[in-house]
Amino acid sequence: MKTSILRTLATLSLSAALGPVSLMAQGPIHITIPFDFTVGSKSLPAGEYRIGEQPRHVLAIRSVDNRSVMMIMTHSAEPTAKPGEASLTFNRYGDRYFLSQVSSSDLGWELPKSPVEKELAAKVALPQPKPVVLIAQ
Repeated sequence: MKTSILRTLATLSLSAALGPVSLMAQGPIHITIPFDFTVGSKSLPAGEYRIGEQPRHVLAIRSVDNRSVMMIMTHSAEPTAKPGEASLTFNRYGDRYFLSQVSSSDLGWELPKSPVEKELAAKVALPQPKPVVLIAQ
């Protein structure tokens, strides 16, 4: 009897702890990025990527061939307005692209500017970077 109660409590505890994770773990965003880009301090090559939230506010960015993988902490951002749509926004400085925001129809993530991006922005002396938005399916 005591063992049964302990098992039930353990099951309920795990369900309560992992339930929100399964609700957040929607299908990954699949997108082809036609240019090399930077996430945090890591440069990634152009190609096909899957992007998904791991624990809350951590994005995993993984190339389809698994050669490039990056995980980064994010902040909440406004989601895109269109249902079923996802987008990636890059800050462009000359020929360099920095991932700045990922958004789906119900969730949004903003990436912090890396020291490299901040330094480049200061050198370029533009008031705002040129945003480049890619729409995923």
